[in-house]
Amino acid sequence: MEGYLHPLYAQSFSDIGEPIFLPKSKGWLIKRQIPGTDYFDAMGPYPLFFCEVYESVLSDFDDLKDQLVSISMVIGPFAKFPLEMYKAYFDICYPYKDHYILDTRQPLLESISKYSRQDARKALKNVSVAWQIAPNIDLDEWVRLYDHLIKRHNITGIRTFSRNCFSKQIKIPSTHFFKASHKGEVVAGNLYYLQGDVAYGHLLALTPKGYQFGASHAIKWITIQQLSKSVRWIDFGGGTGKQDGLVSFKNGWSNTTGKSYFCGKILNHEIYQQLALNGNERDWFPVYRSGDF
Repeated sequence: MEGYLHPLYAQSFSDIGEPIFLPKSKGWLIKRQIPGTDYFDAMGPYPLFFCEVYESVLSDFDDLKDQLVSISMVIGPFAKFPLEMYKAYFDICYPYKDHYILDTRQPLLESISKYSRQDARKALKNVSVAWQIAPNIDLDEWVRLYDHLIKRHNITGIRTFSRNCFSKQIKIPSTHFFKASHKGEVVAGNLYYLQGDVAYGHLLALTPKGYQFGASHAIKWITIQQLSKSVRWIDFGGGTGKQDGLVSFKNGWSNTTGKSYFCGKILNHEIYQQLALNGNERDWFPVYRSGDF
């Protein structure tokens, strides 16, 4: 087991819920109590749900009807799942975010924008990039970096990722931590999960000096040089749904895109409708958790 499919990844969310193993599909969900109630629902591990047998997910979910009100999850662009079957089964199943992907078999000088390469060369004059592989990843260094990200973007909820959560995530086999340093001080870091023939960009965090020196560009360039030796694809993750700095940054390092899918299933319609009365956003699923992220 590697990456998001590894049991440690699901267990890393034990601070917010109970990891549930799906015996037929061999995937994981996170069971959470619905605030202010005695009911529970479940979500796929953030940011992506994976399993070994996608055709068996529906049967696993049906077996949970007596336990859960609803289930929601996001399936990544490399998951080989039966789309038409899912559309028929789920209450909601639609294309979600574009993921920015690098096909490492294509010539890098033609794939990566010249501006991104220029930014990387400039950044590498001020920072050096090294990397660590699980289980030899420095937890303290990564937590310090991520604390800067939380403060800069006022991150709350599941995306805050506790220290306990990270202590499990960085132990997953084939996890790579690329870090940029300036005069011995770590100013940026990027975690990747290698899963089959794909490297997934998990999280990127920078200090103020990291932003000042454009360290994210240096990390991306070195990361691509190294991971291209091991995988066919590098998935830099999804965008925000609008043209902004994050999308421009990821697009500059990519040569193709892929769609993720959001799927939601109501298992107990009566209770769901009762809880939905408290939801503020009608287009959110589940509606009673509107604003969850």
